[in-house]
Amino acid sequence: MSSPNPYENESQNPELQDNQAPPLPQPGYISPQPQPPTEYQQPAYYPPPGAQVPYGVPTAAPYQGAGFAIAGLILGIVSIISAIFPICGLPFALVGIIVSVLGRRSIARRTLATIGLVLSIIGIVLSVISSIVSFVYFSHLNH
Repeated sequence: MSSPNPYENESQNPELQDNQAPPLPQPGYISPQPQPPTEYQQPAYYPPPGAQVPYGVPTAAPYQGAGFAIAGLILGIVSIISAIFPICGLPFALVGIIVSVLGRRSIARRTLATIGLVLSIIGIVLSVISSIVSFVYFSHLNH
């Protein structure tokens, strides 16, 4: 008849030295199910949050381009407002288009970047129309 404890015989347990008692279990720790020890047992814990990620594991940047999306929206609004003055809305609209295109990389703020892109295009159109109207108006005043 075999014993339930495989380490009952001292010659089988390499951790026990001569005249040494087996280690006592930690106080307060109760194993939910006794598991037989294995030679190559994996640690039974998860790495703490914020632990180092091993090489080769890709990490995602979820907020990449979010600031560009908001800046593109603001520049689109400013380009429409400044389109009242001839040629003044054009620089805001051009920078707004560039920044909005960069902001479309953000998944969470893609809608804001698209709205900024549309507003910047409208700002370019309004700025060109304002410049043409001003040019025609001032050219007729001199004749």
